[in-house]
Amino acid sequence: MNKLTCIACALLLTTTTAAAADPDMTGATNFTGPVLTGWSPASTDIGYGFVGRVDRYLDGGAQPWSVLTVGAQIGVTNHAGINQVAFGIATEAWAAAGSFSMLTGLEATTINLEPENPWRKISLWSTFKNRPDTLYYLPPVDPANMDSQALRIESQPGTGFERGIVFAEVSMHASRKLARPAAIDFAEMSEPAVEGIDVMRFPDGCAVVYLGHGMLGTRCDK
Repeated sequence: MNKLTCIACALLLTTTTAAAADPDMTGATNFTGPVLTGWSPASTDIGYGFVGRVDRYLDGGAQPWSVLTVGAQIGVTNHAGINQVAFGIATEAWAAAGSFSMLTGLEATTINLEPENPWRKISLWSTFKNRPDTLYYLPPVDPANMDSQALRIESQPGTGFERGIVFAEVSMHASRKLARPAAIDFAEMSEPAVEGIDVMRFPDGCAVVYLGHGMLGTRCDK
């Protein structure tokens, strides 16, 4: 069994009902479910709430890159006849009235301490599946991907993000493998595949398309 150490806010340390939570912080009172832990840090150190940590020291002699070590697996399933909304995980970072905090709803970080490690390092991997991983090499006839979206940016009415996608001053850097970093990279796709998609689409029915040989063009349906 993998070593699992729960620190500071171990699961089941405290169990209360969600209805008892502060409505100003939850933003809703029409839900039920347990609040597993609660803690209000008061020191000048980082207020971490460690739920779990998985440290792998052995892999049983398995072939390299064939065994997964997953920090957390959180899954929900709406079964047949349940036509509702399913969120695998939802995270929120609040600044209450009077708080001038910098907020990050979700931070996904990769930390590589080995300069000679040439393998992929992906901070956010958005994956769509239409079957369990045990059937990875048995794709069904229908891709089941209607209205699938890898990344959606959305806000409440009357507000919205000031900027959609932002590259910070320190965000891109060359590597020994790639001399010129790419902000948007289609290089792993075949050229016909890139030519068969709309690189960017607009509300008037027009789109920017790739014409091949480094040339961009437009296509309009209206």
